[in-house]
Amino acid sequence: MALKIIMGSGLMRISFNQPAFLPWGGFFGRLLHSEAMVLLDHTQFARGFTYVNRNRLKGPNGEVKITVPVIRKGLGLQTINQLSLYQPEKWLKNFLALLRHFYSASLYLEETILAFQEVGTRAGHNFLTLVFESCSWLKAKFQVSTPFIFQSDLGIKSTKEQLLLDLAQELEAKEILLPHLASRHLDLKKIKEAGFKVLLLRYQQKVYPQFWGPFEPNLSALDLYLCCGPAGIKVIEKSCRIQEAD
Repeated sequence: MALKIIMGSGLMRISFNQPAFLPWGGFFGRLLHSEAMVLLDHTQFARGFTYVNRNRLKGPNGEVKITVPVIRKGLGLQTINQLSLYQPEKWLKNFLALLRHFYSASLYLEETILAFQEVGTRAGHNFLTLVFESCSWLKAKFQVSTPFIFQSDLGIKSTKEQLLLDLAQELEAKEILLPHLASRHLDLKKIKEAGFKVLLLRYQQKVYPQFWGPFEPNLSALDLYLCCGPAGIKVIEKSCRIQEAD
């Protein structure tokens, strides 16, 4: 959906997330319950641990950690839309091999392998392209039509709750949907005083049939898709609970 179609509606509920590689179900829960999601691609890539370039799948011994290697050395602080992959061809080959090894029994494996081969090849060294196209593919498989909007396309570069306020005002939204723990690092009162209704989404992962032993919650939503296919969106729906912020 084009940005000009979204803007000016005055009825919109929006959500936000940093671009992340194959995020968990909570990401898709907020996407499902929004009219648009702003991808905060001009925010800083964290120096320490972050789920921006990491996530978890599952193998016979439990969770399997995945990291998309990005180039950091000598570059200082980078925004997410500046990130480049390190040895992308090698990484893609290893990632696809991992999927084949741990999800060989999945009915959805071959289409997933083909899709990520194409996505990874198109992305090359561009991390943001890899993240955006992989998330777009997965949300299409879950039949979620909510559009993504890049922060950088709006030209807004503020920080913390002011960033969310500026983006919401630019898009003429009325409601802002945030993760339920948002009050730990954002001043929700400031957002509400600016005239926005603030909603919080609590995501408690419902059990679904997985490969390999006991259930592991809160893996990448790719695990959910490879286990359940398009019906995985029903699991996401049941895992969501929305309430208005106090």
